[in-house]
Amino acid sequence: MRRRLTVAALVLVAVALVLSGFFGGTADEPAAHEVPAEALIEVDGDYELWPYTSSRESIAGRTLAINVVFRADGDTVREALTARPDTDWEETDEEEREAESDFVREAITTDWEDAHGSVRYSYFEGPDGGEWIDETYELHDGEYLGSRDHIRAYEAPDGEYTAVQVHEEYYDWFRLRHTVTDIGDPAVRLEDDFIAANATVTREYRGIDGGWSDGWLSVIELAVLIPLGGALLRRRTREATLEAATRFRSEATRHGDAAVLGVALASVVLGVRAAGIGLEISYPGVAPKAIAAPLYLVLAIGLPALTVAVADRCEPTAAFLGVVVGLGGGFLVDFAGLGVAVPPDLIVHRLAMVTSLGLVAAGRAADDRAVLVVGLAAWVIGLGLPLADVI
Repeated sequence: MRRRLTVAALVLVAVALVLSGFFGGTADEPAAHEVPAEALIEVDGDYELWPYTSSRESIAGRTLAINVVFRADGDTVREALTARPDTDWEETDEEEREAESDFVREAITTDWEDAHGSVRYSYFEGPDGGEWIDETYELHDGEYLGSRDHIRAYEAPDGEYTAVQVHEEYYDWFRLRHTVTDIGDPAVRLEDDFIAANATVTREYRGIDGGWSDGWLSVIELAVLIPLGGALLRRRTREATLEAATRFRSEATRHGDAAVLGVALASVVLGVRAAGIGLEISYPGVAPKAIAAPLYLVLAIGLPALTVAVADRCEPTAAFLGVVVGLGGGFLVDFAGLGVAVPPDLIVHRLAMVTSLGLVAAGRAADDRAVLVVGLAAWVIGLGLPLADVI
């Protein structure tokens, strides 16, 4: 009977891990490599825009859709977004788009900062033909190792407008990279900031298909902006994760070693997130990935090691449930603290990882080497699939 349960558990975990690779990704890629004329849209000036970003200089690498356009050059847009009083305002060429620098510097509440991410290209076509360009600059609001809104800006070659792709993303510890969760809400947040600052904001239906687009494009005119006053605010706060962790610990009602194991696992997950964000803020000169590497080892090795160390004091069923409730709850609180919508494939993956560690706990508690090995093998496979970009 025990062997049957072992085989059934292995099949369950394997099926979950495999299924997690079959849910939709962040983009669907066209087969053609040339930009067809019907895929271009008019904005301003002499250059039409292919309203997407691409991982290479080809539409075959299409990723996310452009969802915001500023009728201003790139420097002007950057100044409006960063709102830093120690930088110089640069006017656009057309007088009707001029804005007083003191107004712009104080108007936008979101604290946008320089960001770095994978290179993405967009395409402009003008009188002399088309050209692929990479980002004019990137900005973000939030922490690299937490969740953030991320902007990629592309200035048209003639400077008449700046195309923006803004998306919401979070750092996934098992994929060791960012996962995009939405492009609609970040565009709305960007709109709201400029509406509050008295800019002219309109939405135009352009029939943009794919790249997470709903077909609409937000168009923002940088007119004279009314200062909002007050301190700059971040939409995402570092306290969210810490408060969520406190609530989780205070509301835990299970007793015994299994409860200790569950709380410990959840604390490790939430502690890694909090430590990553805290170290990133405390040491801005250190590359985020250098901070992430040792913290990843805490999850990859520390979670199963902790489980093996504690589970032998538990009943097998209680040990399994302690891991499921504790680690599963830790993942849920982590996602809730980040305030992001998690893609289905990653939800399935986390369920598989929870089940894998649950088997490790049950096998250790029952002194069943076969179940323990199955759980550890499933854990290792679960770590490998996202790193291999299967998930």
